[in-house]
Amino acid sequence: MKSKEINSIIENYKPHPGFFDLSRKPKCLTEKKYAQILFLQNFIAEENKKKDYYLKPYNKHLWDKLSDLAAELQQIIFRYWGESVLK
Repeated sequence: MKSKEINSIIENYKPHPGFFDLSRKPKCLTEKKYAQILFLQNFIAEENKKKDYYLKPYNKHLWDKLSDLAAELQQIIFRYWGESVLK
């Protein structure tokens, strides 16, 4: 990821309804790592908007992969943001 892309992801981030608000970057994260986390959340949020009536029954592998990504993201959020995201 180049610095222009990193800056663009961070500047254009908007919290997604139903997702944790990651607007404030923890001090322990680099800009690059922070942008990667935001990118992952943006990706999952976009996929979440798609109708799951197709994915679940007809593409179980992709559904499972998205579920795994969401679980990884949640672990990352709790590691770096802790309980602050629950407020």
